[in-house]
This record gives sequence, C-alpha cells and structure tokens, in this order.
Amino acid sequence: MVAVELRDIVKRFGEVTAVDNVSLKIRDGEFFSLLGPSGCGKTTTLRLIAGFEMPTAGEILIYGEVQGYRPPHRRPVNTVFQHYALFPHLTVYQNVAFGLEMQKVPKNEIRQRVGRALELVHLRGLENRRPKQLSGGQQQRVALARALINRPKVLLLDEPLGALDLKLRKAMQLELKTLQHEVGITFIYVTHDQEEAITMSDRIAVMNEGEVLQLGTSEEIYERPANRFVADFIGETNLIPGRVGSLGERPQLHLPGGAGLPAGWAQPGLRRGDAAVLSIRPEKIRLFAPAAAPARSPASGAVEISGRVEQAIYLGTDIRYVVRIQGDSSIVARVQNTGQADTLFQPGDEAVLCWKLEHARILKE
Repeated sequence: MVAVELRDIVKRFGEVTAVDNVSLKIRDGEFFSLLGPSGCGKTTTLRLIAGFEMPTAGEILIYGEVQGYRPPHRRPVNTVFQHYALFPHLTVYQNVAFGLEMQKVPKNEIRQRVGRALELVHLRGLENRRPKQLSGGQQQRVALARALINRPKVLLLDEPLGALDLKLRKAMQLELKTLQHEVGITFIYVTHDQEEAITMSDRIAVMNEGEVLQLGTSEEIYERPANRFVADFIGETNLIPGRVGSLGERPQLHLPGGAGLPAGWAQPGLRRGDAAVLSIRPEKIRLFAPAAAPARSPASGAVEISGRVEQAIYLGTDIRYVVRIQGDSSIVARVQNTGQADTLFQPGDEAVLCWKLEHARILKE
C-alpha cells in the first residue's frame, strides 16, 4: 500500500523553485529519508506533505486521498522538528498529553495513552520533570511521544537529531529505527547526514536543487550511484577524470596519460570522447607491491593500475593511502589495518592498485 504519493509537485517562492517536478511513492510502514545538502528542497517537500506549505503545482495524496489545501491539523500526519518546541512550563506528562486534552479526550484514556507513549520512548518515571531537567536525548524522546500519541498514520521528522552531540545522535539513530518497527507506521525523515540516512532508511531519495536525483535502498544508493553528485555526496569516492574511450558491455575511461580504465557501468547519455569521471570507493581498492601483484587475465573482471604512494595516514582500524597514478591523478585507498608488514606501504613506494570491474562506474563530468 502507498502511504504518501507526490505527483509532479512544484513549489515556487517568487522566482525561486524550491521543489521541481518531484514524484514519489512512499510505502506504508516504510522508513523513508529525504537526503541532500542545505537548500536542496527536502524540508520544503516535508512541509508540503505536512500542509505547512501548499504546492504551486501537482498533487499530494495520503493513503489515496488527495490533500488539496487541507491544513496540517486535518491531515493524518504529525511532525517532529529539530528544535523540539516543548512547553518549558509543563511537565513531561503535560507536554505529551497536551494534544489529547485539546481534543477533550477523557482523562482515563489520556492517562493510558500517555503511559504507553512514555514506555515506547523509555521515559517512564520522568513524568513530573520539566524540559530543562532533561538531557537533549530525553527532550527528543518527549517530542516523539507527543507526536506519536495522536496516532498519526505518517510521522514526519525534520532533522530531529541535529541538535544532539555525535555519540548521542548515533545512539538515537538505532532507537528511532527500533521505535519505527515497534509502532509500525510510516516515517518520513529529512536529513543532510548521509550516514544517518543509510543507517536507518528502508529507502532514500537523494535531492539536489529541488529535484530527486536517485531513489533506492541504502545499498543501491551507495554501491550504484546514478550520477556524480550522488557518488560524491554519499560517503567517500574517488572521481578520476578522463574521457570516454568506449561504451557498451565494458565501457572504458581513458586517462590523460593514455591508460584505459574499464568499468562495470556507464551513465546513460555519455558518448565516446566525452569528458567523464570514473568513480571507485576507497574501501573497494586493494594495494599490492609490484612483485606481489596477482597475475590476472584481461577477462578476469579485475582492474589494475600502477602508481606511487604519496601519503600513508594511520586511522586505527585502517590506513588511508593516497597514490599518484598516470595523468597526474591521485587515488585514495582505505586498507584494513591487519598489522602485517607485507600490507604496509610508505610514501615513495611503488604500488599496484586493484579493484573489481563491477565496483567502478563512469559518470558524466
């Protein structure tokens, strides 16, 4: 079942187009993230779903019902903001119960529903505290309980972890995902943090300049980026410049120095001779000393290129090598720190870089 559907949504503010012809189908019970840099249109898209903004063009449907100009309080959604907007003079219990009291729900029912909501977010025993007596993570849980108590069909979350420190934010990511499974409702989550989106999401829509550039699972987005922006924005990647040498089943990028690098996929629309980049993730690359490089046939599905180590940066769990190759380009490789001497390289050492063909993609410059 489709929980939320956006059909050709456009939102303009004067001459600025914040959302440009976006169409999405978000499934019932899905943890769905809108991911992108500041100003890409993700928060505006969320506000359109919530009813805080109205589209310039297009339609929004929630469980098959066209929302039109329906205001936020008449939509089956609730929103959790980055700044939790708790009432400082009310207790935790009163903050969570506020919406039900405004609806004139009987007191006994309010008590039961508040108790259940506080159990869900692990705040039992803190009912009588006020927001200033809580940590940032506890305040965030109060905001979640207040949103969930109204039993929305869809919960909208606008960077709700942005005000937390790194360690707490990582802990809350796991709690949020667990909570979403427990309550079983659709979460639509806005973030600019790629790791956050990858950790929690069933699917991700990567946005930039008001458009959805790629839609897919965390694995699809990371392993098979559709274009240069997605490859560069999601995690770390090498973008090696050159020109398209050939296309077809085994596309190839030619470096300025003349070497050809084959890839497993080329972005549609490229033509022979076009400026392009080859994208390969640092952790997909293995390093060998020239004498130890394994012998491979051209049909082996592996890519090899020689270079010279410029930097070796110790990172604890792995070592980050920067290797200069032909054409004055550098490639970054992250190699697991096994502690074995034959896997270590020093600046100035010659090395052979090796990766699987399917891990490399040729993308438009």
